[in-house]
Amino acid sequence: MKKIDSSVLPNNLSDDFMEIVSNLSRLHHPNVTELIGYCSEHGQHLLVYEYHKNGSLHDFLHLPDDYIKPLIWNSRVKVALGIARALE
Repeated sequence: MKKIDSSVLPNNLSDDFMEIVSNLSRLHHPNVTELIGYCSEHGQHLLVYEYHKNGSLHDFLHLPDDYIKPLIWNSRVKVALGIARALE
């Protein structure tokens, strides 16, 4: 789940938030986590994403441990290109 910082959105918050939700819901790519829901109540704006039990891309890039090896450079480039294509 991600909480949207209200300070980064203009005054007409609900319309902008719904546009964000609409845009994110159209992204479908293996390297982009699916948006499965949202909440916009009581001044809170939350995005709900699919859960990944093996961790996130952030984990693989920045938080290696005994069980998760960091991605090699070639894998990082492939992921970046895939995400760029999905966003395009």
